[in-house]
Amino acid sequence: MTKLFKKAGSNTTASIYVSDDKEKLILVPVNRSYNQTKKPVFYLKSGKGSQKAHYLSGLFATKDPAVFSGDTRHPITGMKQLFTVTFQDGGEKLVLEGLSW
Repeated sequence: MTKLFKKAGSNTTASIYVSDDKEKLILVPVNRSYNQTKKPVFYLKSGKGSQKAHYLSGLFATKDPAVFSGDTRHPITGMKQLFTVTFQDGGEKLVLEGLSW
């Protein structure tokens, strides 16, 4: 599944993206150190409408500076799902690919 989100706002701690069906993603830069080799650059929260956003995944850099990868567990099967987040138009748009909710 591919879904387009448009930037709805930002401040010094997060950027908010909203889709046409009012689903929101909150992109937050990681502000702590990890002892792992591959560290997340951002983490992603997801929510719908006015409900509180919940943690979705850490986002990891790829070779393409506009593309990040993440993973989460499918809510029904429990299997790990890999997905990508691609930024377009200088960060004004976010394309989420590979998740099925």
